[in-house]
This record gives sequence, structure tokens and C-alpha cells, in this order.
Amino acid sequence: MDLGELTCEMMKPLVGTMFDLTLADGTQMTMKLDDAMLYTVTARRQRSKPKREPFALYFLGDPSVVLPQNMYTLRSEALTLENVFIVPIGHDDEATEYEAVFT
Repeated sequence: MDLGELTCEMMKPLVGTMFDLTLADGTQMTMKLDDAMLYTVTARRQRSKPKREPFALYFLGDPSVVLPQNMYTLRSEALTLENVFIVPIGHDDEATEYEAVFT
């Protein structure tokens, strides 16, 4: 899917979906789409009217692994998201949380 066409409304039904990703060394990892929500861009940072409402996706992954911020391809039976820039934003004994922002 073209990430430029992706919207929050398209992703909300997929909350709870498991996505697979393959790391550069061939290691496979699974992450769950935990939330899809609108993302507020402050007026100072918003240069022009966006083509879509900004939104963020939140994924939960294995708590024993913290992936570096980078671009990853996430695959599920329903959808493949190529070159998504994810950032680790939280970590505890239950999961590592990642965020991907789309503006």
C-alpha cells in the first residue's frame, strides 16, 4: 500500500492485528497494532494544509527487544506497510512500544 494514501480511518479496523517484520540479519519479529489515533500538529510546525489528517500508529513488540528507530516493512494478512519509520517510545516488562507518525 502507498503510505501517502494511508489514513487513520483505514487503520482503525486493524487495531489488534499482528504484523511481522524481518530484520536485516534475517531475524523475524511480530508486533501488534495497539492503536491508531489522530495526531495533533501544532500551528507553528504546520507549514501548509495537509493532504490528510495527521495520525499515529502504535505497535507493541517483544519486551526483550528494543529496535532502533528505523524504516521497517510490516506485513499482516490484511496489509503490507513498506518503509514505515518507527521509533521506540516505551519499554516495560510486558512490551516495547513503537510509534509511527504520518503527516
